[in-house]
Amino acid sequence: MVCVHLERPAVLPEIAEHAAALLADYGASDEAVLDVVLGRARPQGRLPFELPRSMEAVRAARPDVPNDTADPVFPHGHGLEL
Repeated sequence: MVCVHLERPAVLPEIAEHAAALLADYGASDEAVLDVVLGRARPQGRLPFELPRSMEAVRAARPDVPNDTADPVFPHGHGLEL
């Protein structure tokens, strides 16, 4: 299991490919993250932005258009039902 703190979109395809689970954290406490990892709390949430597949995709995207990379690893809104 990999927990990634996301302040902004990140390029994570190699990490996502090798992780049994990928947890995105936007500033949660260590205790809250451990509660999810240990099964004491149910993970939930959706990505507020897409996670691009490569830096090439980032460079090719239009800077003034959100969620504009080609074939993102995780699209905007990906996640678990609330």
